Amino acid sequence: MTALTRRQMMIGTGVGGLAIGALLTVPALGFVLSPLSSRRRSSGWIQVGSVELVQVGKPKAIKVGVPTGESFDDTPVERIVYVVRKENGQVRALTNVCTHMQCDVHWDESLTQFLCPCHGGIYDLDGNNVSGPPPSPLPQWVHKIERNELGRKSVRLRLGDDELARPLPLRGEVAAEH
Repeated sequence: MTALTRRQMMIGTGVGGLAIGALLTVPALGFVLSPLSSRRRSSGWIQVGSVELVQVGKPKAIKVGVPTGESFDDTPVERIVYVVRKENGQVRALTNVCTHMQCDVHWDESLTQFLCPCHGGIYDLDGNNVSGPPPSPLPQWVHKIERNELGRKSVRLRLGDDELARPLPLRGEVAAEH
């Protein structure tokens, strides 16, 4: 076996350092340049369900597949939307996520209110926080009421780059019936 010369050692160290530098630079460049090639989720509306199937004053939990737009995987994430039909004709589309610690809330028939079982948060039919630790009302999805292909009133949720499948803290109706 022959001994390494000083020149060979310096060249080997330089090449090794360049290889390590290149290996560290490629992921960093990918991170910096990824917004230029990322796909943006197009705005649109997704179907929730028929308003006529919801009893007045009794929220109905409907599972909806909502694309998140947070990765290249377009598989919809299942979310629960509480559709509330009021006596005055208003329709609300509330999220089931508590504003205190993001626990799942559910409609409690015996209380006739939304209940967060984790910390005792209570919301009324409109999603307003009534008692417990929640700091704000249940967020309402941006939604509209329109007639579907069968002529029935239907609830649709708005999707867009600004929502990213999260409800907005919006109170009141967004769009009138078409």
